[in-house]
Amino acid sequence: MSEQVLVIGGGIAGLTAAAHMAARGVPVTLLDSDALWTGGRLAGGAPDTLRHNGQTWHFRSEHGVHAVWGGYRNFRATLARFTPTRLIPSYGEEWINRWGREVRRLEAGNAVRARFVPAPFHYLNLLLHPRIWSAISPWDFLSLPALLVSISLTVGVDPLKEGKAWDGLGMEEFFRGWTPNLKATFKGLGVNLLAAPPEAINLASFVAVLRFYTMLRRDAWDMAYFPEDGETSVIAPLVRAITAHGGHVWRGMTATRLARTADGWRVSAEDGAQGITRSLAAEQVVLAVQPPAAKQLLLASPDTAAWAQTLRFPRALNTTTVRLWFAAAPQDGTQGGMLTGDFVPNNFFWLHRLYSDFRAWHEATGGSALELHFYPPAATVHLPDSYFLVQATSEAVRAFPELKHSFLHGVVRRNSQTQTAFRVPTSDSLHVRTPLEGLWACGDWVGYDTPSFWLERAATTAIAAANGVLAARGLAPYDVLQPRAPELPARALAALIGVGRRIFSRFVAR
Repeated sequence: MSEQVLVIGGGIAGLTAAAHMAARGVPVTLLDSDALWTGGRLAGGAPDTLRHNGQTWHFRSEHGVHAVWGGYRNFRATLARFTPTRLIPSYGEEWINRWGREVRRLEAGNAVRARFVPAPFHYLNLLLHPRIWSAISPWDFLSLPALLVSISLTVGVDPLKEGKAWDGLGMEEFFRGWTPNLKATFKGLGVNLLAAPPEAINLASFVAVLRFYTMLRRDAWDMAYFPEDGETSVIAPLVRAITAHGGHVWRGMTATRLARTADGWRVSAEDGAQGITRSLAAEQVVLAVQPPAAKQLLLASPDTAAWAQTLRFPRALNTTTVRLWFAAAPQDGTQGGMLTGDFVPNNFFWLHRLYSDFRAWHEATGGSALELHFYPPAATVHLPDSYFLVQATSEAVRAFPELKHSFLHGVVRRNSQTQTAFRVPTSDSLHVRTPLEGLWACGDWVGYDTPSFWLERAATTAIAAANGVLAARGLAPYDVLQPRAPELPARALAALIGVGRRIFSRFVAR
């Protein structure tokens, strides 16, 4: 009998689960299909190279995850346990909106979270910002009744807790009665939070993501940045922590089949380096892959196929990042922010304000490096790199006119179907605890009693899956942290709405 645990998947979920189990002395082997770069959406890559003024510069590459939010309690705890990384607080986030040729900007992060108006009404703090008055019109105040209804829906209804996916209802339902200006601005917020085009966002996911990131507490939007790229700050330290405790990370291994045995599980995996299929025995298996890969593996395995046919798997989306180098640099501003309205890209990050290799370039040349993220609709996702490069360059100059005529170099990176189109997990979704003994699951799309998203959901479900393995072996579990309680006005409003919903339900039942 093999006492080892096999973790299938080398993203944040798989690495987090493996690190927690290995630290308790569990023999862990992690299988990662990527032969070169472990880490999923935080994985590194071949460096970007730029030759300028006779000198060659090399910049560490990645997929574009830079920041940690205030509610990422389990992810932050994971960093504290297994890495030397110390996050750098954000000094603000810009919100840049474009209508045609008119571009308006304001620093929205501190304005929302640091003023005196409490959640869930803290967005009214923006009215105290002088620049907001140039971005709204008297007509926008006609949206106030509909805005209050939307806030009440967000505070009083918890789709994740109630397990309600509201399939068929799109994000547009949230904005009924809103003016086009406010609708476009807050729709851009949803696109950024869910990393998906508007048509791929449903109402339940939008309400749930607003609740987690911003609506219930001001400090939920308390961002901090990695001190270096994701590979350096997160992935490499987690891999070292796993191997330091006797675990093993096996790259280039793609699991193709799961089979039950008398003692646990047997996993068949394609060894890309050797071109052979290997068979690995394990007492427990932790599945930590994206929805398409999970679906393919479970349906291809006779011992899991019948169960997998009853499950609903969310689809995956393509995203694109573009890095631009300029000979000029803005004199002031924040590390990053959102682009809304008519902008084609959805958010931006000034890499020379974040990482040492880009900072060295800026100090030596006076230039800048800007990263733009695109969450493209299906109609444009397969357009050539030149389309995204042209859009990124022209939109960067619109947002930051001081960059005009200073473009030097651009790099496009495709993240092919690795971003989940988030769907609220329901009873027919994959959950951390599966009905099959010794098989656990984790990831940013997996069901568990947590309101969290993305990195935090991946870390939370990973720790929960690790705890399941630890409990089966009589070992001490780790604390699974929940978000801090909503601010008092938000709690009071939620309680009031809850009473109203119960009264209405009884009335309808009669």
